[in-house]
Amino acid sequence: MDIVALMGSPRKHANTDMLLDEMIKGAEENGHKVTKYYVGDLDVHPCRGCGVCTMGKDCVFKDDGFEVTHKIAEAEGLIVSTPIYFGQMTGDLKVLLDRLFGITHNPLIPLSGKVALIFTHLGPEGYYNQYIELTKIQPFQMNMHYEIVDVLVAGSLGDVRNQPNKFVEAYEIGKKF
Repeated sequence: MDIVALMGSPRKHANTDMLLDEMIKGAEENGHKVTKYYVGDLDVHPCRGCGVCTMGKDCVFKDDGFEVTHKIAEAEGLIVSTPIYFGQMTGDLKVLLDRLFGITHNPLIPLSGKVALIFTHLGPEGYYNQYIELTKIQPFQMNMHYEIVDVLVAGSLGDVRNQPNKFVEAYEIGKKF
């Protein structure tokens, strides 16, 4: 299975990235090929809602967002990781996910698969549960028709290495692909 992994945090090698790497390790050890993207390094124009994609045509922007969204459409799996900043996923990740409109509304591009989600935040465990549930539903279940493999939430963070059980959980979720 081909899997695309999106690292939504601008902080490379920090909490979110370390958990993502562990989830990727589990998927790869299960025989899957994973391609990882650092979303903050991509050149992605925001969707402008022009509707060209709804007429069976490609997005008008031929940037990194075009490439990555098409890779997501071709893959059977997706891992999305993000810290929760100011109550939501990072802005860079949101801009990229909005560009999936061009895939989900293009009648010529089939889309289905599995998704696993990683959320890190500073709040107490459970603090962002409603936001996380909403994010699972929209865009992943409603628009993309993806099966949710699992969700890893690491709250009350400082250094995630102080929560070794989260690394085990990430690895085990990766093995579920």
